[in-house]
Amino acid sequence: MQRIVISNISGGEAKTTLARELAFILHERGYRVALIDSDPQASLTKSLGLHDDEASPGFLPEHTILSIFEVEQHPRLGVPLNVQGVDLWASNDALYRADSIIASDLSRQGNLREAVDEISADYDFLIIDTKPGITPLLNAAVAAADHILVPVSGDKGMENLDKLSRLTRAARGFSPQIQVTLFIPNRHRAQTVLGRAVLEDLTSYQEIAPISRPVRDSVVVGEAARMRQPLVRYSPRAEVTSDLRQVADDLLTVLGMMKPDQVEAR
Repeated sequence: MQRIVISNISGGEAKTTLARELAFILHERGYRVALIDSDPQASLTKSLGLHDDEASPGFLPEHTILSIFEVEQHPRLGVPLNVQGVDLWASNDALYRADSIIASDLSRQGNLREAVDEISADYDFLIIDTKPGITPLLNAAVAAADHILVPVSGDKGMENLDKLSRLTRAARGFSPQIQVTLFIPNRHRAQTVLGRAVLEDLTSYQEIAPISRPVRDSVVVGEAARMRQPLVRYSPRAEVTSDLRQVADDLLTVLGMMKPDQVEAR
């Protein structure tokens, strides 16, 4: 199982959009995919139509990852919710408690990784959406992964790459093989000075990881989120959807998983 975390310390980098769309693109290609929403703001959960209220199945503790941090030994994930063929461990604001739990016992930072070990035979891909900022819960999410995808949409995202590098090194205590696998120019505006500058600045990080093809900024992304639908289902022929499919191609290529029929379709 490929364990992937979408992370940039900055907010506003569209991490949730990437996590959701990559999951559904990979599912469409026949892979078994699971998502973990590790952000207490529950943006991923809400974007899939599971509102953060007591009437939603996403509100139930057994469908979130909170319980794995509440035990000292043998953490186990609860039952995921199946959303259009993709399994989801949802989030709600109760997950804010995880930060204080982990902070009081740093050994629990590895609980998510240990729990993920138990499902490694069930999926081809696990994609973890994360919160902005550096917190114990973010540390745990990164430590559960082997690959980090880094979306960058502007100067703020670039400024925090050094912090992300330090976070990655710290996570190696739990995940020795973790690495930045792909930088993704996201919400890209090719016609602007800033958009061109971000692409140019990213080239200095190519020795760390390759850079995917850019994902353009588009109002269609917001429309899909408003309709609580994955973009690949809401507007499969949109240009931004094509961009995201190309990012999936780039990811599969880097991981050595691109199938011959997929290469021909590019």
